[in-house]
Amino acid sequence: MVGRQLVRFRAAAVRPQRGTTVVELMVVAAVLGVLAALLVVPAYSQYARARETSDAAAILAQDISYLERYAQDSAPFEGATLEVQSFDPLTYTAYAGRPSWLDAAWRIRGIIFKRTFSNVALNSRAWNGKSPLLFARNGSVQYVNAGGWADQHVTLTIVLSSRLDPTRTASVDLNPFTGAVATLSI
Repeated sequence: MVGRQLVRFRAAAVRPQRGTTVVELMVVAAVLGVLAALLVVPAYSQYARARETSDAAAILAQDISYLERYAQDSAPFEGATLEVQSFDPLTYTAYAGRPSWLDAAWRIRGIIFKRTFSNVALNSRAWNGKSPLLFARNGSVQYVNAGGWADQHVTLTIVLSSRLDPTRTASVDLNPFTGAVATLSI
């Protein structure tokens, strides 16, 4: 009797234990990954669309500040120019130099950078973008408004809006006299 009990005890001890395999763990991880992607990607896309206008305004403000510094460090009669190619979507190019139609001593020397914001439009009333912003060596900014030079003592507000959601706007305030730049997102 003792021998039989011993055999039964050994048979019970050698039974294989059931666990999870690597394949099962990979399937679970894949299912969780798909569920997470279905929840996260739309939320991130909505967040990115909401930020596009304010991001474009921040980049425009940085570009204006850069062009002011570039013009201040440039040679006489060089300066810098910001010219809008498209209002909707917003596309602009920054040039080294100023256009020769202002003075024969000036000329455009080359492109510094070009930016396009595919879901942002320029909706500014004060500055329509048809006249380039001209950056002088003294730190001031000039542009033509209504056929004449705009008053440098009035803050220029450049309004940007989302093409996907027109209620989302952002603005860049530029003081042409001092060159001070600020952004506001709504």
